[in-house]
Amino acid sequence: MNQLGKETIALLGGTGKEGQGLALRFAASGFPVMIGSRDAAKAREKATVLLERLPGAAIGGGENTAILAQADLVFLCVPFDRASGLLDECRPLWKEGSAVVDTTVPLRFESGVVALQQLPENSGSEHLASHLPPGIPLVAAFKTISAHILAEVDTPLACDLVVCGDLPAARSRVIDVASTLSGLRVLDGGPLRHARALEAMCALAIGLNRRYKAHSARFRVVGV
Repeated sequence: MNQLGKETIALLGGTGKEGQGLALRFAASGFPVMIGSRDAAKAREKATVLLERLPGAAIGGGENTAILAQADLVFLCVPFDRASGLLDECRPLWKEGSAVVDTTVPLRFESGVVALQQLPENSGSEHLASHLPPGIPLVAAFKTISAHILAEVDTPLACDLVVCGDLPAARSRVIDVASTLSGLRVLDGGPLRHARALEAMCALAIGLNRRYKAHSARFRVVGV
């Protein structure tokens, strides 16, 4: 944690649009952020670009496995098809007390239609959780908010975020961190198996964006 008691956030594969958007949002809320990449120089370059947008923020960059030693919360921002391999590479390197936030979605595109991949497990998040060592929990979150709106750091998110995970303490930890983001209401979505619903909602949001020529479809839950 930094001097303000904020957890250090690492973004594996953070040089893409999703990672950059999350980096901006969390850095704007005072969190130290480390952007990861297979190429350390590329990660440092992206960090420099983001610092131009948020002067004075705590944003750094490095190779994916190297930034794990500095991280409290680790966000998985690579495409789903690369995620399990990256977690296998990181397996012996996790810092004690770390938790993983899975933002990936197992999408497939067929004839312009977005659908979910069929997996042996119920959800992509459950599949990725099996690639983590004991004691490192995985929480599903940020699957339903587009990278486009995340990157518009001066625009309130104005939506709900549902967080799922099998360990209540890990869910609460992610809920507390995510609740600092402007305009975001965070809801406890229960066990990790519910991540399948979040992944389907992502596919729905992509379809809505395409149909209505938009970029930032997202969701609110009413009645709670």
